[in-house]
Amino acid sequence: MKNKDLQITLIFTIIGFIAGIVTAMYQVSTVTEIIKQEMIAQVGSITAIIAIAAAQVTVFAFLSSFIGLKLARKTNLKLNFKVDKQSAILATVIGLVLAFIITASDKFIFAQYLPTPTSDYVFSPLYLMTGILYGGVIEELMLRLFVMSLIVLILWKLFARSKDHTAIPNWIYITAIFVAAMLFAAGHLPATAQLLGLSTPILIRAFVLNGIGGLGLGYLYWKNGLSYSIYAHMMAHVFMQVLFMPLLY
Repeated sequence: MKNKDLQITLIFTIIGFIAGIVTAMYQVSTVTEIIKQEMIAQVGSITAIIAIAAAQVTVFAFLSSFIGLKLARKTNLKLNFKVDKQSAILATVIGLVLAFIITASDKFIFAQYLPTPTSDYVFSPLYLMTGILYGGVIEELMLRLFVMSLIVLILWKLFARSKDHTAIPNWIYITAIFVAAMLFAAGHLPATAQLLGLSTPILIRAFVLNGIGGLGLGYLYWKNGLSYSIYAHMMAHVFMQVLFMPLLY
């Protein structure tokens, strides 16, 4: 593995550690006092809960980065940390569109199935940081850099005639984008079940809204690089929580 890859892995791992702390702090702040006491009874303290969560996310970030970088190189996918105006505009637009679709769908389509009234929305800096760090970075490392790259590699090895990693057929990337998007949606089910239950409308909401997000982010990873899928994912959370949720709710 190249030294540059090790440096990138280290950076993402540190971000994972911070994301784990922030995410755990937010999750603890949202549960009832009864559930919080049950959690404390299991591990000993709030500090222990946060430490365990931070350790888990740190491991996820390390493994996804360490392995994902190798997979990306084998499948002609890239990180692309170069600043490109057109790519940045496209990623911003995709983040904006995703934020609007998700927020508007909850307001006008799925509101009747959500247990919390939409008018109860209160901006939370901790929730925003959770979305930016865990959603924007960690989920992209796991679902795009690792999972999508792995799917491309498997499909290429099994079905493509060409052994040239720079000539992988487009259908393989498209299939990998779709599968990773569905896994991205499925990955949200545990949190969705805890917050909203898993009725048929809520399942449809989880797969449609998160699936659409996964398609857009997967396309960015394929065509523009992981840095732009991360940026778009971050901006989707920013637009949702700073713009559309205050406007619509």
